[in-house]
Amino acid sequence: MKVYCKGLVTGLLAAAVFVCLPVMAMAQSSDDYRYEDKVHAATSIVTPSVVAVETRFDEPSLNSDYAYWSYTRGARPLYGLFGSGFIYKDPNYVITNTFITQDAEFVRVVLNDGRAFRAEIVGESSAYKLAVLKVDWGPDFKPLGVQIGDSEQMKLGQPMAIVGKSNNNHDTFATSGIISAIRKEIPSAEGDQPTNEFIQFDAAWEHTFYGAPIVDIDGKVIGMVDRSVTAHGLNLGVPINEIVFMADRIISGEAVDTLWGVESQFVSPGLQKAGYVPWEYDMDGDGAADPVDFGEWVSFVDANSPAEIGGLLAGDIIYQIDETFLEFHYNYTRIRREFIPGQLVIVRFLRMNDITGEWEKKVAQVQIIEDTSDDDDDESDSSGGSSNPHG
Repeated sequence: MKVYCKGLVTGLLAAAVFVCLPVMAMAQSSDDYRYEDKVHAATSIVTPSVVAVETRFDEPSLNSDYAYWSYTRGARPLYGLFGSGFIYKDPNYVITNTFITQDAEFVRVVLNDGRAFRAEIVGESSAYKLAVLKVDWGPDFKPLGVQIGDSEQMKLGQPMAIVGKSNNNHDTFATSGIISAIRKEIPSAEGDQPTNEFIQFDAAWEHTFYGAPIVDIDGKVIGMVDRSVTAHGLNLGVPINEIVFMADRIISGEAVDTLWGVESQFVSPGLQKAGYVPWEYDMDGDGAADPVDFGEWVSFVDANSPAEIGGLLAGDIIYQIDETFLEFHYNYTRIRREFIPGQLVIVRFLRMNDITGEWEKKVAQVQIIEDTSDDDDDESDSSGGSSNPHG
């Protein structure tokens, strides 16, 4: 009996050890994880690539948009702005926010060690809030660019940090929080355009953090600080994938304005009540009507534009462009901004038959061309002009 018990006890102890070892290992791994250490490591990685961006206006400004800068500088007219930026993957270029550069006549960047270098604005995109600066670092210095992350892999609630410059352009500050939302559309002032996504975060930031990098816990840049929508308490940033897309086009000289030629608005109950849009339509051809709560209703087509040449008419309902189904308005705004001159797009739309009064599916091919006009106001929601405004 004693032998039996001893064997039983030994077996149970062995089983307990076997079961507990992974648990102990997991507990040890959990104890080793310290959030503050991760944030410190991430900010240390990106800090050498963060720069101060200093601009000078051609004349003193009393622009109300710069009220906080004026306040911190003694409530007097401003001669320029102070913000942040980061050295891009090609170290000859610096990324910052167009808010900092929009009225600039002179721009320079300042490194952590205090060295300052003059910069020129290569191009800007108001849609992406992006300004690309080119810097001549001299023959004996090659700075380190940031590590680029993948904003498509962002997860709700994941830790993040911001590294930016102080108001004196010398000190480097860091703050941390979480990704609190990934927003498709944002409540904002009229005329502001959403990119495909905006990063919403809960980390505090200063006015000189405009253009600062948002990093994950591995120190990879996943976005750029854009703005705070005060009325709604939102802190927003532009995802890095959007920035890389446009920055590379600006650097290569491919970021030109494109002509599309459609004025439209997203399908709404108001349009349906007015009889311009059907309430239901059999999209799948299975005999069952589907609610029409998608697409762009075309209110006007510019004469001799690509859209008119392709066969689009006022009153059409565009529901798909190439492979993108226009489930939401931001699907449409993004694909418009990604048009390039010479691109042939396949447009699928609904059109009412004038004889039968029935809605029918149609397909058109539209070839996008460069917009050579001087109109810089083509990127409003109702316009079908410039898809990539810059400058």
